[in-house]
Amino acid sequence: MSVFDDCFAMGLGTARFPISGPNDADGIEKSVGIVLKALDLGVNYIDTSHIYSGGMAQTVLRQAFARTGRPYAVTLKAQYGVDKTADDARRRAEKGLESMGINRAAFFVSWSVKSYAEFEEIMKKGGIYDGALRMKEEKLIDHICFSSHAPIAETIRIIESGAFEGVTISYSLLNGIAMQPVLDAAQANNVGVAVMNPLGGGIVPQNKEFFSFAQNGSENAVQVALRYIAAHSAVQIVISGCSSEAELEENVSALSMNNYEDDCVRIRRVNKRILGLSGFCTGCRYCEPCPKGVPVSDIMQGRNTLMFSPPADYKRTEPELLGNISLFRKLYFDFQLELTDMTNACVHCGQCEKKCTQSLNIRNAIDGVYDRAKITNYTPEMAKERLRSLVAEKQYRKVGFYPSGGYADYVLKLYRRFFGEPEWEVLMFNGNPKAWGTISGGFTVHSPEEIGSLSPDAIVVNSYVYRDAIYEDLRQYEKQGTDILLLHKDEDIPWVW
Repeated sequence: MSVFDDCFAMGLGTARFPISGPNDADGIEKSVGIVLKALDLGVNYIDTSHIYSGGMAQTVLRQAFARTGRPYAVTLKAQYGVDKTADDARRRAEKGLESMGINRAAFFVSWSVKSYAEFEEIMKKGGIYDGALRMKEEKLIDHICFSSHAPIAETIRIIESGAFEGVTISYSLLNGIAMQPVLDAAQANNVGVAVMNPLGGGIVPQNKEFFSFAQNGSENAVQVALRYIAAHSAVQIVISGCSSEAELEENVSALSMNNYEDDCVRIRRVNKRILGLSGFCTGCRYCEPCPKGVPVSDIMQGRNTLMFSPPADYKRTEPELLGNISLFRKLYFDFQLELTDMTNACVHCGQCEKKCTQSLNIRNAIDGVYDRAKITNYTPEMAKERLRSLVAEKQYRKVGFYPSGGYADYVLKLYRRFFGEPEWEVLMFNGNPKAWGTISGGFTVHSPEEIGSLSPDAIVVNSYVYRDAIYEDLRQYEKQGTDILLLHKDEDIPWVW
């Protein structure tokens, strides 16, 4: 018995609803339709967060829940760093319940735990876990779980701690062999397993021909990828983010269709073929340890993404840029690996290549990853130079940030880290009426209509996705002497994922 025993094999992710913004009534209605359709198909686990689908996911769920009598189990989440204390976790949960129009949630998730050290902070007295325990006692939540982006060995330690009833992990054809020990540990400790990113963040459907090696019978690439994940007896929920009812139906059918082979046979067959892929790092880690401390296996597993056509993301279409986004996002989320400077410690000794079971050209691959980091302005030092050229070297009296929110707060945090407290007055702007009058980073958020009267010397457009659209809206203020500054250049990847 585990915490997810009563859940349907597929869970609904809510991060990809087809909504362009808070005023997109048609997109909201389509998204409500996706939720209702999922519930009608038997899906009863709904994975959500206050930031999903541009902050609109919980609004969608509120409307959907009001229209159905179907059963559902929904998540509440608190993330260490954003929420640190028991009270922070409580406030986050209560706001989520209010946003969804419900008074109880089945699952509280300590979200995106990145290391065992972070887990220890979460577990301290007065921390997030304490808040979750109190909420469980008060019956605001039923179960306490976590989602992990920690290294494999550290994820296993957290599972073995006994603190959590369920875990959400990233598991797909891209890392299936490497993640096997995590699944085994969860099963041995009676911890339920939900899987996120079962299609490799969109890589599998974008590269159906490549992944045809895993097919059997009449299954297509998406179906076989989902069947492979569900085949492991530890996995109880495969979470799929859907942007249409048709996509939802295809994914549900993959887990409802007749199974063409025994699950154990499927896993062995597919893993054998993965091991035979040319140029693919399986994560066996025989290449380690590196005498210079280079995380060879992590870099090589991240580099696997460059073998495939990248899925469209962040409203960008350039293949090279999208490939870099996929690479560095995987390194960050799957391995907590950030290239904090451009010092490549690899000395080309070749020890890793001698031990590699796939005969990979590791030394050149590592050099290539660092070359890509330079192109994409990925490191903090590069961010420092960008902020220096934009605002630190200027004699501005007032600087605005558009839009307000977590991204703007992070940029200001970086500025203070590099240059100290700003010598100019900080102004926050946002086009969403719901944000006006709220506080972002300690500053009141203003309407764009107030730009004229507040007369900032410059406005930093810090949005990665809507950079060009926001610039077009703001360029009218250049006539009054306001510099409109773009934080990101075309080749950049996001500073905040």
